[in-house]
Amino acid sequence: MKRFNRYMMVIGILASSFAGGAVSHWVLNAAPEAHAASKRTTEDALRWSLAKPVYTRKLTVGDPKGKTSALVDGTGMKLYSTSGKVRINLDSSTGGMTLADTGGRERVKFGTLRGGKTGVVLTDSSGRRRVQIDDRGLTIFSSSGSEVGSFGFQSDGSMGVSVADKSGKLKRIDQAPKPAEKP
Repeated sequence: MKRFNRYMMVIGILASSFAGGAVSHWVLNAAPEAHAASKRTTEDALRWSLAKPVYTRKLTVGDPKGKTSALVDGTGMKLYSTSGKVRINLDSSTGGMTLADTGGRERVKFGTLRGGKTGVVLTDSSGRRRVQIDDRGLTIFSSSGSEVGSFGFQSDGSMGVSVADKSGKLKRIDQAPKPAEKP
């Protein structure tokens, strides 16, 4: 019985060697074909990238039923949801981008904000600012729209944290007291 097991083991090793050789031959021979296909794809992409530009005043992309899904014109680009609401708006005049919810309400704004600042604003479902990140730092707003906290540059130019008290007045919280000046 031991002799039979040895013969079976030798036959198994030979069979797996042949199978491994066949698989490697198949894989290695497929590699040049894949390389040639990727080279053709690269050449096609290069040829298309060097194509002459097409100029138009307005480009509308839509489905076969005539429903608009994207619009590109001189003011920017808009992408629409299936319900026809603007979901993404790139505005070239302000240099900003807005993302809207399914109802078409702007919820995230990137770019130039009120007062000429650049940053990001997150709004709630009714359109009120809730979080703003700009050159001052991070500012948090209540549901009524009043500022309730900030982290970043304070009005005197230093870094710090401000939090609103119960009356709504912002109070500065210093992390460490300023060291006493030497006489």
